[in-house]
Amino acid sequence: MSSRPGAKSFIEPAGAFALKSGYSLPELLITILLLSILFSLAIIFSSGVSQTRRLRDYSVAVALAQQAVEVVKSAPFSLLDDADAGENSVETDFNSDSGPQDSFLPVFESAGIKYKREVKITDVMAAEDKDRPIGLKLLTVKVEWKTIDGADAEPFILKTTIADLN
Repeated sequence: MSSRPGAKSFIEPAGAFALKSGYSLPELLITILLLSILFSLAIIFSSGVSQTRRLRDYSVAVALAQQAVEVVKSAPFSLLDDADAGENSVETDFNSDSGPQDSFLPVFESAGIKYKREVKITDVMAAEDKDRPIGLKLLTVKVEWKTIDGADAEPFILKTTIADLN
């Protein structure tokens, strides 16, 4: 084939496609796959962190309720509720703040979250005579808090009975 000077050839040079810019389909698919894996890991990690926070919050609430149960179980039966002991009761001690020496504060702060513990102790009455206590007290401990982002968490409520063994 002879070529004339100034004539155009219909045959492309061998490296013409290599000079064009752009991405091939496999390169785009690999990029999308890698991005989706990264986003999935980020979602899993962030949900794990929030779950850990929620478990920590409930662990503190359970510990506060358990503390109240243990103290009530160890106290004399006649000093448990306000009806029997008045202001010297264990119930009043848990629900009031009497200064820096008070071991049982109604509001407890941990990791920037304030927990409010409310202790209620009432007599359990006989089924046939609603005015006669049967030597049991119903202990209800309610712990409330707001999450770190300000939302109300479901309160932890513990109920148990304490018997007069004397």
